[in-house]
Order: sequence, then C-alpha cells, then structure tokens
Amino acid sequence: MKKLTPFLFFFILITSLWAEEDVQETATEKPSESGAFGGPVVKVTRINDVFGLIVGGRAGWIYKHTYAIGGGFYGLLRDIEVEVPESPEREFEFAYSGLELEYIIAPSRDVHLSAQALIGFGGLTDRYQRVVPYYGYDEYSRFGGPDDSFFIVEPGLNIVWNMKTYLQIYFGGSYRYIRGVEVEGLQNSDLNGYSVVVTFRFGRNAKVEPPDQSEFEGTYIF
Repeated sequence: MKKLTPFLFFFILITSLWAEEDVQETATEKPSESGAFGGPVVKVTRINDVFGLIVGGRAGWIYKHTYAIGGGFYGLLRDIEVEVPESPEREFEFAYSGLELEYIIAPSRDVHLSAQALIGFGGLTDRYQRVVPYYGYDEYSRFGGPDDSFFIVEPGLNIVWNMKTYLQIYFGGSYRYIRGVEVEGLQNSDLNGYSVVVTFRFGRNAKVEPPDQSEFEGTYIF
C-alpha cells in the first residue's frame, strides 16, 4: 500500500479542496438546488479474515438535493497477505474505483437517509516480485500494473447529518460484492464483506435551507 498511499491522500485532498472552494461564498448565499460535492471517506472493514482500514474520496454532482452521480477511489491501508503451499507468503495491495449513484431521502431534514451504490473495477498488485532462483528469493519493489483485476458492486445505506450549509457527515454501512479474483490462494469470498463507513461531504448544496418566512411576518388570518 506504500505506493498507493500518496496517491490516495492526494486524491482526498483534491476532492475536499475542490468541493470547499465555495464555502465562504456559501456562508452568505442560499445553496443552489444542484452543484458539485466531494470529500474524504473512511471505511472500517474485515477483509481476508483481518480487520483493515479503507480510505479514499468521492466527488460528483447532485441534482435538486435528491439525486447524485459521481465517482470514488478507495484503497486498503494494509497489504493482503496470501499464503500459497510451498511458496513464500505474498502481499497484495488492494484498491478499487467506480461510478457512484445516490438517492437522498428527505434532504431538508437535519438528519435524514440516503442509499447509494458503487459499480466499478479494482486491482490486486503484488508488492514484490521474487526472482533469482539459484540464490534464493530476492525481493524488490514492483512498479507495474495490477497482477489481477476484479469487478465490484458496493451498495450502502447512510444516516446523513446536515451539519452546515456546506458540510454533511455520513454514518453508514456498505457491502462489498466482488467477482473475478484469480490470484492463487485467494477467492472472491475472501474480499467480500461489510464496512462501517464515515464520509465528510463538502459542497454548496449540502444543506437545504427552509423557506423564507419573513414575507409572512405581520400577516394575520382571522
């Protein structure tokens, strides 16, 4: 995961800064019904029978406070250890990305719900390539592409807190459904699993403001 970590943090930083560009302007203006959003995501999960932390970010566009479309990139902060009989232990980096769709329920409430799903692809990259058969195994970093790729679908449900007009905090869960793994000693079921997810979403349209009641002040109906 060492090679992926700088890229992940760069991606998180860019999505957060991009979404926060209008924060100061948002503080004085009423949020629009549609606009861009982005932010970091942290997932606590169990993968290959070991607990781990998946970090990444998501960004996209929201329409009328209800429908969102975008993308996300995520990576496991530790390597997946795979034991193969009569072979040295192998360590794989795990990462995935894809299209994300979201439906937001009752967005005008301070606390509400949302349902989302990611559809995409991921990769497993062997951290080391072992060679030199006559002198034992020699390990050196590998800089090539993934050794194996897979298809992933990850649906999830969230409780959303409208903390500020430009910030929402998501508390939720998701299930990782993976197909296509062909690494020796590793199966699809080893990578499937539930995650506890926390998301910080920044954007001008994060919170729906209630209607302005000032025009009704001083008006009485008998």
